[in-house]
Amino acid sequence: MPDLNTFKLEGTKLVPINRFNLEPAKPSTSFTAATLKKENEFKVIEHPIIHSIEIKPVIIGFPIFESYFPLIEDDSTITENASFKDYFKNDITLFFPQVEIEPNNGTLFYYENVPDKSGNRAGLIGKVTLKYSIKNKELQASQKGITLNLREAILNLKVNRDFVKVNGIVNTTTQEIQFDLIDEAVKIAFLNLVSNLNDLKSNLDLFFDFKGYTKLKRNFLFAKDIAFIKQNVIKKDLTTAPTTITPKATLISSPLMVKSAVNRMAPKMAISEIQRENSIRADVQEEYVKSTFLLKINKILSYPIGTNPATSLYKTIGGGFTNIPFNLNDDFSQFKQIFVSGFNFDKLSIYKSMVQPNTFLLISKVYSLSKDLNTMKPCISTIFHAYEEGAGTTEEISKISFQFAIGPNLSDFDLAKLKIALLNNNFIDGDTADYFDKVQFLFPNDIASEYEVSGNYFLQQSDITTDGKHFLFNLSTENLSEASIMINALNNTITQYANINFKHKEIKDSSIIELNIEQTIGEIVESLIDNTTKKIQINNQSISNCKLNSILLVYNQNVTYLNSTFFKNYPQLVSNDTKQLDFTALNPTASGDLKSVFFDFENIENISSEFSQVVSQSTAYNRYIQVQIKSQAAATARITIELTVLETGSKFTIERLKTEFSTPILFNFIVKNTLSNSTLISYKVNYYDKNDNLTGTKNDVFDFSKTSILTINKK
Repeated sequence: MPDLNTFKLEGTKLVPINRFNLEPAKPSTSFTAATLKKENEFKVIEHPIIHSIEIKPVIIGFPIFESYFPLIEDDSTITENASFKDYFKNDITLFFPQVEIEPNNGTLFYYENVPDKSGNRAGLIGKVTLKYSIKNKELQASQKGITLNLREAILNLKVNRDFVKVNGIVNTTTQEIQFDLIDEAVKIAFLNLVSNLNDLKSNLDLFFDFKGYTKLKRNFLFAKDIAFIKQNVIKKDLTTAPTTITPKATLISSPLMVKSAVNRMAPKMAISEIQRENSIRADVQEEYVKSTFLLKINKILSYPIGTNPATSLYKTIGGGFTNIPFNLNDDFSQFKQIFVSGFNFDKLSIYKSMVQPNTFLLISKVYSLSKDLNTMKPCISTIFHAYEEGAGTTEEISKISFQFAIGPNLSDFDLAKLKIALLNNNFIDGDTADYFDKVQFLFPNDIASEYEVSGNYFLQQSDITTDGKHFLFNLSTENLSEASIMINALNNTITQYANINFKHKEIKDSSIIELNIEQTIGEIVESLIDNTTKKIQINNQSISNCKLNSILLVYNQNVTYLNSTFFKNYPQLVSNDTKQLDFTALNPTASGDLKSVFFDFENIENISSEFSQVVSQSTAYNRYIQVQIKSQAAATARITIELTVLETGSKFTIERLKTEFSTPILFNFIVKNTLSNSTLISYKVNYYDKNDNLTGTKNDVFDFSKTSILTINKK
């Protein structure tokens, strides 16, 4: 769109240049929450599971203090229920202590909504807080406990056939564990904690380290020449069974150190040779080393939500809660669809707010071209971007832009009638006095709903912005034929249709865009009420004629009166026409002051009447001609005209039915600005009867530099 900070003087008003002056939507302060964005996928770092970490061998000596260290045999399984012999005292049996988990200080789960820079809800941040304790089991004199130290905690959140792992922050001094959560992980954690299904309960992995002794193993990894490897596999370790095999391709990509053997050597001799090379004696007794081991303990986390907020383990900034604020479709809609008699679903969708009284979301089923409030002309403009560098330039038009505004096809008369229908159908909350002023209507842009345009190639390519309850389209193309098709459709009132789909939380609705320059929306009848003289002065602000159908009168205390017969034989209001209406003629039984009036009207637009003015505005780039079809034979029911602009090769087809023969066609096309160009248009006319049989054909050439009227004569 053009720079919105550039203004021009229009009458007595300073208005932005190339920006449509549209009626704003009514403000809403209650429903500005945008849909939660789910762009950033939640990620965690999974801690590696380590069974033992070997440290540097130390010289074995007698302990100074009374300490117990388990002797870990080669085949020992390290579980929380395992037992071991003490390394120094063989008559002592060692056991792991008991580990218990509970919510920390009465709070298991806490969360808050996170606002963005505009104060709207942008996401969630929460935490799960736990406290652990290590308690020795009841042991006999010959039994002792193993000292454990918590090193790592991982929260495993259950989702559909998968896990989300969250690393915890461990404080060994206070024995507290905290898991920080964001966005979707907050909701998943809550559902896991309160779930009654075992498959949805979260669990906790705790990794404790402890000291012990184990034998110093001396295993040898070696590889023969790859050429001697049978079946393209090799053992990873001489001490392991050949259950895991590695393909040859993997060996080649990351091989072990390979020594090519000149002569084949038996495996036993090969091991002896390696021992001699590394000064290893096979008869030396195995050594024991002090090592650090990890014990993994898993705990299921499941805590019912409860019914008392004062003792609830689940809290927000406002304290404990007992409801369920999340589900996997957490965007609960604040609106509920209602149906009001007299307003069909094909015209309007109505949603009542569940949290704010007398507030209704309206989705018009038809969106049409809007009028400018200042000029009362359709909000549409065409901008030609061209190069002109002195005389005789050979540059053609580089880009053509269309700018237009569409809005919901709901007049003030429609909205006033809707307020009355809401009252009659008992949808007004509280005291119904002054309900006309209490009712607030919202539109999709007011609640920041998502929208998508589909079904029309031209409109789908547009850049779309919002202005109040209107949508501003900005379409640019460098294709001259495409631009001509669009201009011809607008000039000849051929409606361009498209779908506009709305989505807001649980609301999904759709409307139809009807882009037609003769079907515009906007209030064109200005009214001035004079309660002293009992007169209403009305003025047609539009450039087209206006036909009045009905008037709705609203008095103090919201007394209403609808008159649909007064304008039955009333003459049309021409542009800028002013009339006086008498109170008593409109409502003979009126009492009290008149507060407001609403008109049901038709805007009688006729673009054809302005053809001569448009044709005179032809330029070296943008040319207009008028196609007129003369009176035809009675048997001719349909005519098609195929035009080809010889300069550019652009081709267009126009069709007219018999009832449309008398309506001229405004044809627009784009030509190059060259020193020597063709000004000819070849055309072919096909004549059809009522059964679609071709009854005649005419081929001819038209020179648009000599005349702007192309006449189609009788066959």
